Amino acid sequence: MLGGLTFDGIFAVFGPWIITFTLISVRVGALFLTTPALSMQSIPMTIKGAIVAILCVLAMSTMNPSLELAALTPLQLVAVALVEAVVGGVMGLAVMMFFAAVSFTGNLIGIQMGFAIANVVDPSTNQQNGILSQVLNLMALALFITLDGHIVMLQALFQSFDIIPLGAAAIQTQPLMGELITMGSDIFSLGLKMGLPVICVVLLVNVGLATLARTVPQVNIFVLGFLITISIGLLILGMAMPSLGQLFQRLMLQSIEAGVGLLKYF
Repeated sequence: MLGGLTFDGIFAVFGPWIITFTLISVRVGALFLTTPALSMQSIPMTIKGAIVAILCVLAMSTMNPSLELAALTPLQLVAVALVEAVVGGVMGLAVMMFFAAVSFTGNLIGIQMGFAIANVVDPSTNQQNGILSQVLNLMALALFITLDGHIVMLQALFQSFDIIPLGAAAIQTQPLMGELITMGSDIFSLGLKMGLPVICVVLLVNVGLATLARTVPQVNIFVLGFLITISIGLLILGMAMPSLGQLFQRLMLQSIEAGVGLLKYF
């Protein structure tokens, strides 16, 4: 009896399930690549793959396989998979831009304080980053996990299958690109606003040191300047940390809402 089975018969039975599982994994995997807490380089790929597989099985248990998707050509399936990757990616992109703004803030403050000479590799992104940028990124990551941001993103992922069924997404390219460009421009404005208190104080300190260097040339400003700017910069940053944490919390919640809100462009 098994000899009577053909490839078309086997595909007619299992093909819709395989295609549905593949498209779900594309959407889930894209979300993992763009959500900071889920895309950390320190998490082994085997664990990420296992989590993605479990989430795909859970999502697949709530839906029926689509026979319409099984009838598509391979080229059409590739196009649908690319759209599913965009749907999953844009949800975490707004959160990633918030972390980019935090990283920009840390680098901006670090350059003003003199930490730019001591860049190290960030374990969460596997890229070279400033010391203060790492500190602020870890603080934002801790707040993201404490506020259950990763849970909210996963809830939005499962809800997206009800809002945008598999293969039914239609990208509104122009408004979506306009929204993404606006979010990208906010990286620099938010980064400057978050780091403005420390930057202004360190700038005034540098002006005072420059005046001292002109009036008292015997003072070794190069050595003394690093000590003063770093000390005062860390002091001001420590004093601003409570309000900075509240600002991070508010901006992070707004970024999560903005990421979920991008689904309206599909």
